[in-house]
Amino acid sequence: MGRVLLVKPCSTEGERQRETQQTDNKNGALRRFYEVIMEIGGEVLDDINSLGDVTILAPSNEAWNASNIENIIGNREKMRDIVNMHIIKGRVDVEKIKQSNENMIGQFPTIHSSTFLYFNVNGDDTNEVVTVEGGGVNATIIVPDIAQTNGFVHIIDRVLGVPYTTVLGKLETDPMLSDTYRMGQFSSFNDQLNNTQRRFTYFVPRDRAWQKTQYDYPSVYKKLFMKDFAYHSRCIMERHLLIADDIYTMKMLAEMTKKQNDSIILPTFRDSLKIKVEEEVENLHDDDSTSWTGYVILWNYKRIRVFRPDVECTNGIIHVIDYPMLEKKDIVVSGGSYQLHSNFCIVFANFIILAIAKNLF
Repeated sequence: MGRVLLVKPCSTEGERQRETQQTDNKNGALRRFYEVIMEIGGEVLDDINSLGDVTILAPSNEAWNASNIENIIGNREKMRDIVNMHIIKGRVDVEKIKQSNENMIGQFPTIHSSTFLYFNVNGDDTNEVVTVEGGGVNATIIVPDIAQTNGFVHIIDRVLGVPYTTVLGKLETDPMLSDTYRMGQFSSFNDQLNNTQRRFTYFVPRDRAWQKTQYDYPSVYKKLFMKDFAYHSRCIMERHLLIADDIYTMKMLAEMTKKQNDSIILPTFRDSLKIKVEEEVENLHDDDSTSWTGYVILWNYKRIRVFRPDVECTNGIIHVIDYPMLEKKDIVVSGGSYQLHSNFCIVFANFIILAIAKNLF
């Protein structure tokens, strides 16, 4: 399997035999991936050979046994898109992934149109875990850096691009979204996100988005993660959650903005959300040769970049954004109202104690 996928013509017969022996040792672990490629026509092999250097995130044999994949395995067009989502043009080993994570979450474009894979590295050198997110699925690299003459293969434990979890499950397991998940737990806001009878579109600030508010609104940021301010946090979350009969992709929202030639109004859990969505061409890793179309949300005189658009879930879609739709007035920062509430509770408690004492004596 590895020989067929990645091997470029070798200069000598001896070189070819050595590489064949090396890659054939990996065939058992990648057998099912190869079968899927052949079932959809095998053209993917030709595409890979024409690319030059490539990196493949190959799902293990066990990863293909998931029930949600069995439901679409016969759809050749869908499966071709899914397979292409596992292929990166260029050599990307774990060391390069680690370097890309020094200042940001590592992202690399796949050969599937405008689809990126997002890598995250956790732990130290002795207990390092590398995860990859693509098409709403988080997978772990279980066998890294299988070197070939023209690239690398990494074996992963899930098939990318086939959502298997709800919006709540995605928040709970994605390391980039842990702050939003934690905030939603304070007020039980998250409970609804497991409902498979609804279709959610959720603009989710990533962890670094909340960290940015620490500099803009330091006192607000502190209170956002206090249980005493769970009501305020819930109101902010409700502003980010669209409730409709179907999901809104970023492309749909950009097209709606163009058609309206003005702001669009979307139904949210709390009233409505008035935004504009614009497309913009961006360069990846300051490399002018690798450009892609990104999205920016214009809300309340702020330009909010969409870091990861269209993260699919079983009951909706998530758009990971670079700044929350937040204003200073969303939380009273003077402490007056909070102090008043605290004083009221103390006075009320004292009143109850006096009443009880009066009845007893």
